[in-house]
Amino acid sequence: MDANELIDETVSSWGEQRPDLDFEAMKVALGINVVTAQYSEIYGDLIKSLGITLGEFDVLATLRRNGKRGVLTPKEIARVAMISPSGLTNRLTRLENMGHIDRQMDPADRRSSLVRLTAKGAKTADVAIERLSAEMNAVFQGLNKRDLEAFTRVVEALLGESASRMRRPQLIDSVDTP
Repeated sequence: MDANELIDETVSSWGEQRPDLDFEAMKVALGINVVTAQYSEIYGDLIKSLGITLGEFDVLATLRRNGKRGVLTPKEIARVAMISPSGLTNRLTRLENMGHIDRQMDPADRRSSLVRLTAKGAKTADVAIERLSAEMNAVFQGLNKRDLEAFTRVVEALLGESASRMRRPQLIDSVDTP
């Protein structure tokens, strides 16, 4: 059974069990989840030969995008790469051990460090982004410009809505539980 069939079957069976609920939004959300998981795997495979994971690439890319300065604190990296500081620590250690980054004590805050991309790290980030960019362009090549622009607007709206909902934890508490 392919992903579309599985999603259709899931929504259909829920519709049979709970005909009082509308599952169209769930169908879209399930599709987004499947596409995200599939492309995360594809993108991870594209850079695996570079010896890094997608999470490690996020750190290298964050530093690489920072341009000539190329120095950030772990707190800045975590914010930009959208990961927890504790999740970042292991990535930084692995990247440092591989020679992709250097860490030095932050003279402005001795409790923190400064993370700098090495030449090896910059090269790895460049090769990875070339591969990922080519794959992403190939994925969307089949869409015409108008469809891609419409899709972009929908994604931006969903991002805005999800950010708004994340700031309202009372939504979770308001659901009746058995």
